[in-house]
Amino acid sequence: MSPKSISTAEFMRHFGRYHDEAQKEPITLTKHGRPSVVVIPIDLFEKLAGNQDLRKAYAADEMPEDLVSLFREQLESDSKEYQAARDE
Repeated sequence: MSPKSISTAEFMRHFGRYHDEAQKEPITLTKHGRPSVVVIPIDLFEKLAGNQDLRKAYAADEMPEDLVSLFREQLESDSKEYQAARDE
């Protein structure tokens, strides 16, 4: 999953447009050029949340494998975006 990335200011200026886009796929919001928040469709949120307590913190070796995969994908995506921005 490689979410679209936009600034928080851009998201706020065109909320309606990005709200509709975020229902179809995740959008990463950036602040000062760095990823800060991901807006995701409700069905994906519910899938991720499942019956889990959203406030639960996991040690690295305790995290459920489905969450580990999602975190790895997002970290790899963010790392690529960050590196590309540094190379420009």
